[in-house]
Amino acid sequence: AIDQRQWKSALARIHHAPHECSTYTFRIDCSNGTCVKFRTLPLHEACKRQPPPIIVLSLLGAYAKAAKILCDGYLPLHLAVKFGCSMDIIQSLILAYPLALKVTNADGKKAIDILETDSVGVWDAEKKDSVEKVLNDGVDGINLEDSLPAPVENLEKSDIVQTSLDEEGWKKAGLTIVVVGASGDLAKKKTFPSLLNLYVDNLLPKDFIIHGYARSNLNHDELREKLKPFLEKTGHTPESIDTFLSNCFYKRGNGYGDIESFQDLGRNIDSFEKQYPHKLGHNRLFYLAIPPNVFAETGVAIKQTCMAGSGWTRVIVEKPFGRDLESCEELLAILGKNFDEEQLYRIDHYLGKEMVQNLLVLRFGNLLFERLWNRDNIKCVFLTFKEPFGTDGRGGYFDKYGIIRDIIQNHLMQVLSILAMEAPTKVDGIEAGESIRDAKVQVLKAIPPVELDECFLGQYKGYSDDPSIQNKGTKTPTYAAIRCFVRNPRWEGVPFIFKAGKALDERKAEIRIQFKDSPASEFLFDSFCPRNELVLRLQPDEAIYFKTNVKSPGFSSQPVQSELEVNYSTRYFQNQSSHANPDAYTRLILDVLRGRSAAFVREDELRRSWEIFTPLLNEIESRKIKPVTYKSGSRGPPEADAFIKKKSG
Repeated sequence: AIDQRQWKSALARIHHAPHECSTYTFRIDCSNGTCVKFRTLPLHEACKRQPPPIIVLSLLGAYAKAAKILCDGYLPLHLAVKFGCSMDIIQSLILAYPLALKVTNADGKKAIDILETDSVGVWDAEKKDSVEKVLNDGVDGINLEDSLPAPVENLEKSDIVQTSLDEEGWKKAGLTIVVVGASGDLAKKKTFPSLLNLYVDNLLPKDFIIHGYARSNLNHDELREKLKPFLEKTGHTPESIDTFLSNCFYKRGNGYGDIESFQDLGRNIDSFEKQYPHKLGHNRLFYLAIPPNVFAETGVAIKQTCMAGSGWTRVIVEKPFGRDLESCEELLAILGKNFDEEQLYRIDHYLGKEMVQNLLVLRFGNLLFERLWNRDNIKCVFLTFKEPFGTDGRGGYFDKYGIIRDIIQNHLMQVLSILAMEAPTKVDGIEAGESIRDAKVQVLKAIPPVELDECFLGQYKGYSDDPSIQNKGTKTPTYAAIRCFVRNPRWEGVPFIFKAGKALDERKAEIRIQFKDSPASEFLFDSFCPRNELVLRLQPDEAIYFKTNVKSPGFSSQPVQSELEVNYSTRYFQNQSSHANPDAYTRLILDVLRGRSAAFVREDELRRSWEIFTPLLNEIESRKIKPVTYKSGSRGPPEADAFIKKKSG
């Protein structure tokens, strides 16, 4: 049998290399003592394996003549009837070559004869009668209005997505999700609400179960009560929330490496899976919403007790992925002992944001931008992250990491790698995961380690007053501005400026691409002509706008700057019934279920990112660099403006 992943791979190959659909494959059969050489086409081989209709339609679209060709004495229609292909496929083959109904195979049988004699056990009585009617009536018996799908323009976007997902293998399998660290803030605020979103949108398999695992002394109902207030904030109906929670259970362990508790959990999962013996497989997803220091023992326990026997096992790992290159290497080694790289999904929620994912389409789907996307046109690039609040009780955690580790080394560096990368071989589909990440790694390899004179540090007044910070003389930065360069032919000499800070004047994350000055503009207009800028606002209120110069209204001919803007909240998300803007965690968990890895951090990406920042972090800490203080609620340290102006050119 061919699973959905293999069919998707075949579909990608049809579209990528349609010429292969007309290429014969030869095989030799020596099973009867004499060797016989056979030839076949992809369409004929597909019809032997009960393919999804889209496979046959794509093959016919690439090489329609294949419907008329006898291979090993059989037309595709003969094989479709013999091996029990769907009615849609049989009708499509008849429409492609109506005379196929009269053509006999190597045994002198027409399609209707094959149905009666060679397809025993393939068709049930009802379907066999329907097929027999179509084979007897021919083209005249096919009602195109009934057999063809509704026009795309009449379908809601969510309906199209749903139809596509329902055909994927994981959606038809059983699913167990284990949230390790289920009583923690991350699980309550992000993981379970995202799983609820998927459930309400019918984006989980029909037969699923969720187990929460933690050390807290809870039972099933107590876990549900702890989760319910957070789930209610999603806006879903009480009925949906209650039904979802009825599928959530709790398992307490003495620790995250408690083998006995995980064995008991494994037995519970096995019991659930045995209730559905008709399923082709049962998949298991583990979400590690726990600190990195317990990854090792948790990984060992899962590996020894809870791996899937008839499906995939995948593990979502939350940041931080270490605090320097050495600790990163340790984490990679720990997880690598128990899981293959294909099983690991290191989640960085910025890669799930609408605007970050839109970068790929914006760049490679628009001739205009890709032509401008280089050192010849771009003066500098700013990647900005601003929060209007401080550590708010998380100072004990934050003080161990600081703003560079917490935001710049992971979130903003990931955005930069997508922004600056060369075109991957695929942007969507099953091949995209590796091709996109290969392209990102090439960008990271072209970035030299950041030096101290390329860095400006700040700390807001009152930071150390956070009661969870023990070191009241801490020099941990809460603000940083850093310049780096991508040393390749596309970007040589273009400064990339990171700006990130807490307790600032607003909440904002954006990419701002500043283009070079228009040549001779000041001479032409006898006045200053502002630079063009392309801005992608990641949060809040996703938007894309291009700052362009236009003539002043009225009699003046002086240039003034205006904006060409697409605001997602007003353009796409007002009517939530037709367009949805899922949060980053919901998108990313769905990607894991689908086996799509493009929006997750691969180990070589992670390693190279730490190689860029670890020397800087070591120097800051060894020299005990004191950050410049700034007022909470301000734009940041006033001195940072001069630094950024100098470094951006």
